[in-house]
Amino acid sequence: MKYVYSKVNDLNISQPLAISIGNFDGLHIGHQKLLQNLVAISKNKKFLSCLVSFNPHPISYFKKDKNFLIDVEQTKIELLEKIGLDFYVSIIFDKTIANLTSNEFENTVLSKCLNTKLILSGLDFKYGSGRSGNIITLKNFSDKNNIDFNTAEVVLDKELSNKISSSTIRGMIREGDVKSASQMLGREFEVRGTIIQGDQRGRTIGVPTANIKYNDLQVELKKGVYAVNVTYNNKKYRAIANYGIRPTFNKITPLLEVHILDFNQDIYNQEITVSFNQMIREEFKFDGIEQLLKQIKTDISMAREILNHGN
Repeated sequence: MKYVYSKVNDLNISQPLAISIGNFDGLHIGHQKLLQNLVAISKNKKFLSCLVSFNPHPISYFKKDKNFLIDVEQTKIELLEKIGLDFYVSIIFDKTIANLTSNEFENTVLSKCLNTKLILSGLDFKYGSGRSGNIITLKNFSDKNNIDFNTAEVVLDKELSNKISSSTIRGMIREGDVKSASQMLGREFEVRGTIIQGDQRGRTIGVPTANIKYNDLQVELKKGVYAVNVTYNNKKYRAIANYGIRPTFNKITPLLEVHILDFNQDIYNQEITVSFNQMIREEFKFDGIEQLLKQIKTDISMAREILNHGN
């Protein structure tokens, strides 16, 4: 897959393209099915398949929102590669593209910047300043320019597409219901980060942790303890994680602390991916270290049971 990250004025792909447009945040199973069909259709038509997306997400751009995305860009790229797309075009969402009318978007992005031959669109896709463009105006543009036009209704089960959405998944993650979110994503929700130096308190009580700063671009997970899987150096490990402010020690800055089970390597400054399987409990303040350690042992036993059962 060719990844193109570009300002709209610098974008120029001359190969004939079958495209879908949208942020597809989370690439849930509805998105996956649509894009798999895009790949199949493009091969049949002798076009190249292409997802056209925007970075940052328009909602983040206009509302200056952090903690919004389900996936960071690298995760999205890896998932799209597995689907088999030919192109992933990530357009830099700035003032220039934000001010394009729907007609200007059609003529600039779809005609001038891309050699669009086929469009496969979601039913709720909106584009152009003020979100004035929709599937009706997009179909009209396609008809006038001899572009094949299809909607997701052709390739997706209505019951599936009505139940699954990125906004629903964000709500589940915020509530700690990562298990339901994973069912809609078709995989576990994940957070990536580089391991940083912590207080090393976990090591002194026999429960060493790998600590990473939670990515503030991603939707914020509910504070609590989770059974997780950790990927490090292309290997997968079972683990338990706490995301929160550690009230027992009067901390105020959120941190993701991960105890990797049956693991004793030194991995400071290394990158890991934490994939959330199931919430065990919410975060709360303990009266002291002994009470905390007792609960941690219970949490670890529960995490082992959850992760073993998932195997």
